[in-house]
Amino acid sequence: MSSSKKRKSNKNTDKKQSFPKSETIGKKINKKPIDLGAGAIVKPALKGKATDKGGKVTAPVKKTKGSRKKTADVKKTTQSIDKAAKKIDKTLKGIQKEAIEVRKVAKDGNYASPGPEKKKLSHEEKTSENREIVPASGKAPSIPTRHSHKKLWIILPIVFIVIALGVLAGLYYYALYFNKPNFEINDYNKILQSTSGPVAPGQEIQYSIEFKNTGNTDITELSIETEIPANADVISSSSNSKVSADGKKITFYIAGLAKDLDGKVFFSVKVKNPLDNGTELKVSDAMFNYISRKKQKQFILSRDMVNTVKSSPDFSNFKLSFKDLNKDKISIGDDILFTLTLGNSGDMDAANIKLINLLPDKFILYENSLQPAAVFNKDTGEITWDIAKISTGEVKDFSFKAKISDNFDNLETFKDTASVIYENKSINNVFVEDKVFGFPNFSNSTNTVEHPAAGDVWAGDSLKYTINVINSGLRAGEDIELTCPIPEGTAYVKDSGSQADFLEYDREANILKWKIKTIGVNETISFTFETRISGSFIRGGTVESAFYIKGDGQYFNIAPAVKKVRSYIFQTIVCMGDSQIVVSNWPAYLDGALESTYPHAEYKTIGSGVPQQMAYQGVRRFDSTVAVYHPQIVVIGYGTNDVGSGISLFAAGIQELIDKAKGIGATVIVHSIGYIDTDIQPAKKGWQSYNDVLQEVCANNGVPYVDIAGPMSENPGLYVSSDGMHWTPEGGQLVAHFVFNTMRNYLDGEGKRK
Repeated sequence: MSSSKKRKSNKNTDKKQSFPKSETIGKKINKKPIDLGAGAIVKPALKGKATDKGGKVTAPVKKTKGSRKKTADVKKTTQSIDKAAKKIDKTLKGIQKEAIEVRKVAKDGNYASPGPEKKKLSHEEKTSENREIVPASGKAPSIPTRHSHKKLWIILPIVFIVIALGVLAGLYYYALYFNKPNFEINDYNKILQSTSGPVAPGQEIQYSIEFKNTGNTDITELSIETEIPANADVISSSSNSKVSADGKKITFYIAGLAKDLDGKVFFSVKVKNPLDNGTELKVSDAMFNYISRKKQKQFILSRDMVNTVKSSPDFSNFKLSFKDLNKDKISIGDDILFTLTLGNSGDMDAANIKLINLLPDKFILYENSLQPAAVFNKDTGEITWDIAKISTGEVKDFSFKAKISDNFDNLETFKDTASVIYENKSINNVFVEDKVFGFPNFSNSTNTVEHPAAGDVWAGDSLKYTINVINSGLRAGEDIELTCPIPEGTAYVKDSGSQADFLEYDREANILKWKIKTIGVNETISFTFETRISGSFIRGGTVESAFYIKGDGQYFNIAPAVKKVRSYIFQTIVCMGDSQIVVSNWPAYLDGALESTYPHAEYKTIGSGVPQQMAYQGVRRFDSTVAVYHPQIVVIGYGTNDVGSGISLFAAGIQELIDKAKGIGATVIVHSIGYIDTDIQPAKKGWQSYNDVLQEVCANNGVPYVDIAGPMSENPGLYVSSDGMHWTPEGGQLVAHFVFNTMRNYLDGEGKRK
């Protein structure tokens, strides 16, 4: 083989020759080592300025308010991290030492690894082999020994263990320092109340929430929400608080809270009054919402605080009284009004109460006089009121009337008793007693009033009074006087009083008096007189008598006779339109027709006409000239000036006027355009078509349409003036007549709008 081929062969051999795997490892180990100082902690490059302290690279730290304070957990965590760092430093030193030894072995060429026995080679093969394994530098490659491999496999697991310890130390730091919660269940965070145990209605309770940021970070947007006890109202609270719309929760807003700082919020409530005994007032959870490390977080502080209401009704305000309705000595035949007053002065509403009154012996109950309704047991004489509820502070009256029977002896005593029963117990008992005198008895005397004419009573009508004086007592009455003040709002009709021989009329006092010398037992004497109702009752009212009998130790108010007087009918009518109202004054004729037809009705008929005005212009003044009168009826009369302006504009104006009148609750009547002589007023040709549109608008709105054009056209010379358009007084009367006939359909028999 030629030398050139040999060289070529050597070149190919050089290309294919590769280093053993151990050589590759050697190359990695022989890379420039990282010079790690003793105890150094490897960290990624830090942005900004850094300082070198004792061989440690430290990033600048921004000091916060509480950064100088170290909790026990933080110190412990830092010590653990330093200890782990020292272990890593020690291990790295060992790795560095081993790497130096490996490089030293490789440099000396001490390769003692055993291998398979080599066969003997020729001189050329040896030369070729030597050429392949000798590098260009002429130095033998560094080959690690088996001893160095063994040490590396011992060191690597140790490195991984140390790294794992470092990771665990970092997690410990993250869990106990970096991620330490801001709020925890401890003595710093609690809910307190000013009063524990029973409370009374109306009592005040203050709740306070104390809190502290025990975490390692500042927090922002802190809010604390808690519930407001049911049956209590918030009366004061911290200034940064807000009560929910339903009144069930209160929220406190704290802008931010640095670590290690604490705070306190409060709210005070007033227990509602009244409130049932045993009612519970509860406050439990407080919800903390805040932002920490840019994350929304929540903490619930739980504590069940319960106050129980202690309350009860108080029926000590219980009274019993009576009144002789004859306003004199209590005598046989008198009517007695008994009144029971029961009040609850306690701090709790009471339910299901019974009030029992024992009717005095020899009294006769007017069962229809029980107020409010009650149950009367005729066998026992008990009157029982079942009271569903009496609220605290509430006072209720109960009454009944009873008549003293004829079985009483003179100066005999009667006794009335009453008791309150609550929760099946008698709570309070009261009684009243007095003596009965035997005197003449006029309690059965009567008084009636009649209207001589049938039907309702109006101002100006006359009334006839009849008084029957009856002695139902045990003896005759002597020197008795019947006094009849003339009822207010009426006048005595001269010489209308009966028993004239015993009658005196005091004109100045307006009083009639009959003097009775003697009236026997069970005797009845009748007296009559008449009065006339004055005009002061034009708006209605009540005529009521106040007659009485006195003498012989007796005073008795005769039951009043009452008569209701009807109010006149007051109606306001507005007739709005153009100059036809001004010229003809037809609304005045309408007013006369109404009042003559309905004598007990008072009409205020207003003519609101503006010359040359059209319908759409009437719309503009409606509120200021029509609506201000609050009319019950509005009569609309436009069109004379609208003819020629356009049917659409006219129709729109009428429609708006109808809507406005209905909008104020008025009944609407519309009359047509009157007859127009187009020979005299050629510009008004086609006026009939405006009436057609007017009739159509009325029909669409359910409004009555009064045709006056037809009747006028029968005698235009009488109803229309010489200008061929405006109405004469006769024309105005014609319009009033037809409007009145239509309006009657919307009035009742007395002239009031239906």
